[in-house]
Amino acid sequence: MKRTNVLKTWAMIAALALPMVACDEDEPGIDDKPTVDPSTYGLLILNRGNYNANNASLNLYDMESAQMTDLYKTANGSALGESAQDMLVYGSKIYVGVTYSNRLAVLEKDGSLVKAIEPKDETGSPMNPRYMAAANGKVFAAYYSGHSVAVLDTASLEIEKVIPVGRYPEQLVVANNKLYVANSGGGDYPNYGNTVSVIDLNTLAVEKEIEVVLNPVNMVADSEGDVYLASMGNYNQASEGQEAINNTLQRIDGQTGEVTVMGNGTKLAIANDKLYVIYANYYDTNITYKIYDAKTEQVVSENFITDGTKIASPNSIDVDPLTDLVYITNSSYGETASIYVFTPDGKLNGTPIDCGGYDTQEVGFLTK
Repeated sequence: MKRTNVLKTWAMIAALALPMVACDEDEPGIDDKPTVDPSTYGLLILNRGNYNANNASLNLYDMESAQMTDLYKTANGSALGESAQDMLVYGSKIYVGVTYSNRLAVLEKDGSLVKAIEPKDETGSPMNPRYMAAANGKVFAAYYSGHSVAVLDTASLEIEKVIPVGRYPEQLVVANNKLYVANSGGGDYPNYGNTVSVIDLNTLAVEKEIEVVLNPVNMVADSEGDVYLASMGNYNQASEGQEAINNTLQRIDGQTGEVTVMGNGTKLAIANDKLYVIYANYYDTNITYKIYDAKTEQVVSENFITDGTKIASPNSIDVDPLTDLVYITNSSYGETASIYVFTPDGKLNGTPIDCGGYDTQEVGFLTK
């Protein structure tokens, strides 16, 4: 299981940003910092950074000492780059997609750079690595501006193949020995895409396209091979020739490819076949936090935050499958982000952790 787990143009990101609300650190009954599971010692935190500021960062938060370190900068003496979108821990390495620096960075677990791949197309234009997935000794990286997926061999660290997919691919997920690729079309705003490419991992070729709700972005898969997808639509804002389409949660049946609409959804995480869904649309003040049982496809919690904690701008969600602790980041444009940690019963576990950077995209878990 991947233990490390957004949007179109920077203009849309700025528009979607919500103001940050401070947390009351003196709230009774809350410890000073999260409880440390003996198998987990640190959090890997990927901060996308502010627009055009070259201040993306990959940080390590030591849960025992409560110390934050800029892992990449400490190891390499330089900034990570512009717009870090995704990280993946696979085997002995960390892989980071730094989109607008056009870098697929391969790191040792101490943050030191092993290799930086800077892909360009036949015209010399950057391909912009973005999201990643891994299987069978390969890392698959979405080339956002290259409208393709690269196949990186993790032994040689060479790109073996580049597979054309739909326009402006976003997240990838592996299920059923297939690679599912969300083709957002986001770089062609407002002409978003509405397909998911399915790549056979044996042939490394696209076998079909599945039509989904407009602007697909975020995906996860359950243990039975079903894929869950959040499409952003047009953020529920009608434009000329286009009706209002809200952020929509869908399920792609792993056997038939049939698409079922489940409700609203923006950010997704899955652990132990529990699907965690945040719905947070800038134009809708009603933020929801649901849990679905991925085996029964039923809602098991209408609100998994049970203590009344309010998060102004939830930007990512990750769940540690060993502890079922839920990590939600709060990001407001121009402000450093923070992590809210919740126990499995939905109570805030410690005061929020400062992420040490801006626009946090992901929280991962390092084990001893």
